[in-house]
Amino acid sequence: MGKKGREQNKFVTFHYVDEDYHRSHPQMVHRHSDVLELLYIMEGGGGYVVGSHEYVVQPGNLVVCNTGVFHGEPLAAQAKQMVSYCCVLDNVQMPGFPRNTLTGGSELPVLYFNEERQEIENMYYVLYDLFRKGDDYTPVCEHLAQSILEMVLLRLRKRNQVNEETRQKNNVLVRSVSDYLDDHFMENLTLEDLEETFHVSRFAISHIFKEETGFSPMKYVMMRRIGESQNLLMNSKMSIGDIGEQIGFTDNSHFSNTFKKYVGTTPGAYRKHFREES
Repeated sequence: MGKKGREQNKFVTFHYVDEDYHRSHPQMVHRHSDVLELLYIMEGGGGYVVGSHEYVVQPGNLVVCNTGVFHGEPLAAQAKQMVSYCCVLDNVQMPGFPRNTLTGGSELPVLYFNEERQEIENMYYVLYDLFRKGDDYTPVCEHLAQSILEMVLLRLRKRNQVNEETRQKNNVLVRSVSDYLDDHFMENLTLEDLEETFHVSRFAISHIFKEETGFSPMKYVMMRRIGESQNLLMNSKMSIGDIGEQIGFTDNSHFSNTFKKYVGTTPGAYRKHFREES
């Protein structure tokens, strides 16, 4: 698709990103030097890298990909059933920020739409449909893209209304907890373990972590385990039982049922599919 409305309304182009898109546009984590991308997760979920950190995302999450910042799905994650819509803009200038930049380096780049989820999803749906219809709909696409940007700015303003000191403490805690979970997700972790490690009540950790990420700590652990199992199923010769045991499951049936719950198919069918594809 060609670029549209670049100067007047900041709208550049639009992408529908699914498994077929990754097949035809294979790429590792990358960056753009001239645009801002607003990536909305519509279905599925998994890991998404922004800068030096990998975030776990799910439907209702919007990822702000500022210009010049590395971002993208890790190679193994591209096999997951995640569907996203990407609105690309240019000439976005916010006070105090470089061009095509909406968030600072210490801010979480993932926004969580709860109250306004239906509204922003409708905007993405309509923009996608009209964008495919061609140049006759360019003016409408430009206005819709601008509306999406305004929704994102509104969400950022609401987030920034939280007490700055509290927000900074919460961000530090969430980053520390997520880093700890990334290092220990294969272990038999509990909220009590996190409470003892960070000297913060397990109730506060669970609330703050979910408020900032959209997931409970234990769900984050489970998604990291499933993500690692997908990588091992595709790229190793380990048995399914050994994979389940390595990532923290003591029961093969529990591993298989949990994998199917998150991925939509069994570990054996998942491995067979990707071996046939290769």
